[in-house]
Amino acid sequence: MFQDLRFAFRMLAKHRWFSAAVIITLALGIGINSTVFTLVNAVLYKPLSFPGGERMVTVSSEKLTNPEDRSRISWPDFLELRTQNQSFESLEAVERGQGTISETDIPPERYNLGRVSAGLFEMLHTPPQMGRGFSPADGSAGAENVVLLSHGLWQQRYAGAADVLGRSIQVNGQPATVVGIMPDGFKFPNLEDLWMPLQPTANREDRTRHSLELFGLLNPGTTLTAAQSDLAVIAARLANEHPTTNEDRGLIVRTFHETYNGGPIKTIFLMMLGAVGFVLLIACANVANMMLGRAVSRGREIAVRAAVGASRPQLIRQLLVESVLLSGIGGLLGLAFSGFGLRAFDLATANVGRPYWITFEMDWRAALYFAAISISSGVVFGLVPALRASRVDLTTAIKEGTPGAGSSRSRLTGTLVVVQFALTVVLLAGAGAMIRSFFAVQELNAYTRPDTVFTARLQLPEAEGERYHEAETRQQFFAQLLPALRGLPGVTHAAAANSFPGLGGNRRGVEIEGLPHPDPENPPQVSMVVESLDYLQTVGVPLQQGRLFDANDGETGREAVIVSRAFAARHWPDATALGQRIRMVSDTDDEPWMTIIGICADMDLNPGEADSPPTIHLTYQQQSWGWMGLILRTNGDAATLATPVRQIVQRIDPTLPLFEANTLAAGLERQRWFLKVFGTVFSVFAFTGLLMAAVGIYGVIAHQTVRRTREIGIRMALGATARHIARLVLSRGLTQLGIGLLLGLAGAYGATSLLTSTGLLLGISAHDPLLFSSIIALLTTVGLSACWLPARRATKVTPTEALRVD
Repeated sequence: MFQDLRFAFRMLAKHRWFSAAVIITLALGIGINSTVFTLVNAVLYKPLSFPGGERMVTVSSEKLTNPEDRSRISWPDFLELRTQNQSFESLEAVERGQGTISETDIPPERYNLGRVSAGLFEMLHTPPQMGRGFSPADGSAGAENVVLLSHGLWQQRYAGAADVLGRSIQVNGQPATVVGIMPDGFKFPNLEDLWMPLQPTANREDRTRHSLELFGLLNPGTTLTAAQSDLAVIAARLANEHPTTNEDRGLIVRTFHETYNGGPIKTIFLMMLGAVGFVLLIACANVANMMLGRAVSRGREIAVRAAVGASRPQLIRQLLVESVLLSGIGGLLGLAFSGFGLRAFDLATANVGRPYWITFEMDWRAALYFAAISISSGVVFGLVPALRASRVDLTTAIKEGTPGAGSSRSRLTGTLVVVQFALTVVLLAGAGAMIRSFFAVQELNAYTRPDTVFTARLQLPEAEGERYHEAETRQQFFAQLLPALRGLPGVTHAAAANSFPGLGGNRRGVEIEGLPHPDPENPPQVSMVVESLDYLQTVGVPLQQGRLFDANDGETGREAVIVSRAFAARHWPDATALGQRIRMVSDTDDEPWMTIIGICADMDLNPGEADSPPTIHLTYQQQSWGWMGLILRTNGDAATLATPVRQIVQRIDPTLPLFEANTLAAGLERQRWFLKVFGTVFSVFAFTGLLMAAVGIYGVIAHQTVRRTREIGIRMALGATARHIARLVLSRGLTQLGIGLLLGLAGAYGATSLLTSTGLLLGISAHDPLLFSSIIALLTTVGLSACWLPARRATKVTPTEALRVD
């Protein structure tokens, strides 16, 4: 073996340019695969980085007759689960929400707040970096409020001041003492910056209030199946003891990764792993073709070695050692590419809400995968050429070593070219579909340019005893705020609403007067926008029939609604919707009937939903919510409005923070970030594959042309024109291209269908004609170019030169 390895190094050095081409091709394929497996491993498989992290699970509630109906756990159920289970070493709870910190000397800001059971940080083996954690006494009824801060919040808001410990701050208007600072980077369970103890309250004692996420550490040796059986017994007991709230409710235990990274996220990462598998196959097919071509020129060498006693297994071993050495060196270079790719992906997903515990670093799984593909790639692309080259017929070996013979290999090389192009078509379809979908979402509500629209959120505290508890007070706040915003330089329109175009809406059921629904349990669904009077003008949605809201709409007896064209067409296809009445479905059945006064153009609030419901619009006077947004249209740069808008809000109420302040364009991009990021990633894969396939078909056609030089000379001597020769050379390459294109389109059809079924494609058809015609045009252009160069060279050969070839 050592002799084989030494000889392999000599051959690499002797044929350095050939070796370089093989190594670079493999480095791209192996590097991309190593990068993506590291990403997939980090998101789907790598356990949390604390002792016992691989045993971390979540517990949720589900409806037995409809497992898709899942919810969180109530406080009383959590307490019983904690004491009755036999499967968990620890079982802790988190209630997620928002916390506004306000102090007299620092502007208020809003953060993600987790209210947690006292043992959570102990279960995670993560004590505070400074100060102390929560004690059981902190979670008792009536205990003084204490709070833990994230390291990032401590640095950003308090500049890392040590005297923040023991300081009393206002969290959601209530005093709380800072008792600790958590370690840098810790944000469990996802993106939390504040933690306070869970305390029993009248609200939490209500079994209908499912607000807790449960995290458990299984006992060593306990399986998911055993834990599920344990919880099933407890769920049955709770259903028997509390039938009103727990009947038909089960408990489901899932791995931590399945809970947070299941569904579409898991699908897209596994599809990405499949895509880079295609890239590696294309690379291996390309290199296999190169090795087959090289085997022709090595025919005499191999024949001589066989003649002096080398057995066929020895020849195969030698050739495979060369192949594996090439793939090993390519893998090492690919490792450098992988480091660059991981860094780029880390930067691309740094500000899109990625959970803190996902870190894109190579661990033993990724290292093992890297080693496996580096070695196996050499075997994959080297085995067939080695088997063919080692099948030596000494009588014809000298002839096979010439450029004019060896045509028996052409079928195999042609097949490899077909495979390359077919896989490239699938990659291009996936990449193109996501990129097309990203831009389609940007244009779904294109009534005005999103980069000229500024949006921001605010929350008016409306609980019992708080400043904005009364609807009239909330209305007065906006009546004072909106005129001030309209006075800002460059602002042409300003409005308030609970929803922004394309950024999600509040889904509700409606009842239509005179049109009873056949299934009262599943009434017609709408996306409800609660808005100030000039919202439609601000977002540019045109009114198509009827009138806009006026100041009297929404008063008792004058409840009004504007509906979208889609809603009107769905329920009154042969009549006018104007003057009809609808009302919101509620448990109390006391919602007022609202008269339809206008019909506006469609506005998709939920482009991420396959069955996004039509939109209806209500005035803020009818539904005066505390959770609202501001939307301003400008004739300049909307991104510059954050500071002046925040200053106006602070002048009216210094305790209110403004958050999520950005342009509508930035909001839409953030909402569908994965389409842009993964579309770009798939594009890299696709164009890498396309480049390899183009080089592959060029190499094959060029090699076949050289081997057919004598035949070409004879044809030219017999009167064949340059056009005939070009057609002869092109026909084989274009046939291979056509077969690859047809096979690839079938695979592409399946790939885009899968993307659509998982909700990853929005705004375009799964079989978008523009996408597929663009792929056909691109592949045809690239394939023609790759074939034309050797064809053109063949037409320049003179009969005299060609006939000199042996």
